[in-house]
Amino acid sequence: MGTRAFKKTMLALAATSIVAASGAGLTDLTAQAATTVARSGNFVTNGHFDSNLDGWIGGAKTKLASSEGRDQTRGVRLTNTSASAASVMLNDRSNSVSKTVAGHTYEASAWVRSENADQSVVIKLLEEDARYAVINSTQTHQWRTDSAWKKITTTYTASRSGSSLDLHILGLNLPTTNAVVVDNVTLVDITDNASAHRPLAPLTTTKPTPTTAPKPPTTIPIPTPTPIPKPPTATPMPPTATPKPPTNPTAPAGWKLAWSDEFNGTSIDKTIWNVDNLSTYGDGNQELACLMDRPENVKTANGLLTITARKEAAPIQCGTRDSRFPNGRSYTSAMLSTKNKVDFEYGRFEISAKTPLTQGISKGLWPAFWMRPTTGGIGELDILEAIGTGKADPFSANRLVHTIHYDYVGTYPQEAKDYTLPTGTTADGFHNYAVEWAPGSIKWYVDGALSYERNLSTTSWIDRAFVTSFYLRLNMAVGGNWPGSPDADTAFPATYQVDYVRVYQR
Repeated sequence: MGTRAFKKTMLALAATSIVAASGAGLTDLTAQAATTVARSGNFVTNGHFDSNLDGWIGGAKTKLASSEGRDQTRGVRLTNTSASAASVMLNDRSNSVSKTVAGHTYEASAWVRSENADQSVVIKLLEEDARYAVINSTQTHQWRTDSAWKKITTTYTASRSGSSLDLHILGLNLPTTNAVVVDNVTLVDITDNASAHRPLAPLTTTKPTPTTAPKPPTTIPIPTPTPIPKPPTATPMPPTATPKPPTNPTAPAGWKLAWSDEFNGTSIDKTIWNVDNLSTYGDGNQELACLMDRPENVKTANGLLTITARKEAAPIQCGTRDSRFPNGRSYTSAMLSTKNKVDFEYGRFEISAKTPLTQGISKGLWPAFWMRPTTGGIGELDILEAIGTGKADPFSANRLVHTIHYDYVGTYPQEAKDYTLPTGTTADGFHNYAVEWAPGSIKWYVDGALSYERNLSTTSWIDRAFVTSFYLRLNMAVGGNWPGSPDADTAFPATYQVDYVRVYQR
């Protein structure tokens, strides 16, 4: 008997038991069941792991074990059984939602902690047909910098009625020395007036064991990146700077925090950041936005820096010398830099960020985190750059680019790596992007994984272009030679969110 048929049979047996009861008993049991549905509404079986691991299976290279959960309850501990770092997965044995309702939005959440810091975790929902073929999916990614319990949530709107929803919780590239612990897993229909579509809670606390083999496991594809070119960027000319005293987040092994902005204030700290206003910076790349210092385009709130690109209802005059758009610009965005205020020679430069580059509706958007030398001249280090796509473009919402430039006149060609995320996209949640810059060496990392490296053996000019203090830039361009112009499908306003910027040194 299939697991879905098994569940259906058990519900029928429960209903038969209710009908066989006395009149008073029928009323009591029916009221009890209705109260349970109204109180929980959770499609997940054994989401608190009170029945050990009933209802759950592990992915390839994953060991599951009952463990201490959150708030002195039970949880499940995921470890990696391979000889090196590998992704681990917790999967509901039977798809938690057996029959979706088209247009209904479902929300999955879990409390997750990593026993060691610097770990990627993901929660994912997949809509599947009767043969478990994936119709579509969504996921949220978090980069954990400590071992605390934190909630992770994702939402998905069903495209069909009668399909099912598969729930995954993953630890990406989990080292053999680390573990991920999960508790309090829920999956609910959050559509208005959706209570009628939520499952009937069982009248007993014992869950029957399925008599058939579980559904087939889901694999995590790792696509092969394909390099793409990028045009040069215009040259700013900043002077020297003095760093601000740091806060104290957990430092990666071998590093000490030298400076950071966690964006926990109610306004941008102007002792750290310059915010361009009525600026046409980017015209050298044929960019389209007027860069503004106003809350509509750049602000801090709830621990995040948000840069917003907007399509304006009426053109905005961008200063008094805008020869390209004398009648005003249709797009606005923002750029911040630490020039004159913060700079460093060598170190680890790190950002946690979420882009707006949703596939098919982000054409013309270009978020970035990059560095330039304090005294101007040669050298540009691009830590994160990515561009959006239109509906006719090939999939690239999981791609970003690392680049170094010697100069902008072609003395040496730029050197770039087009990197593809092994799972998810730059828009599905906060990813960690970092570069470690040392004499004769630059290494890029995405979510803790080495993604690109340049050194004296690959790049003879690296110690000519990168031997002085550099400052930081954060911006989101609209349009330009590389991303092209927005199209009719580009979704505005578009937000580029930054959780923190940190600099570490040895």
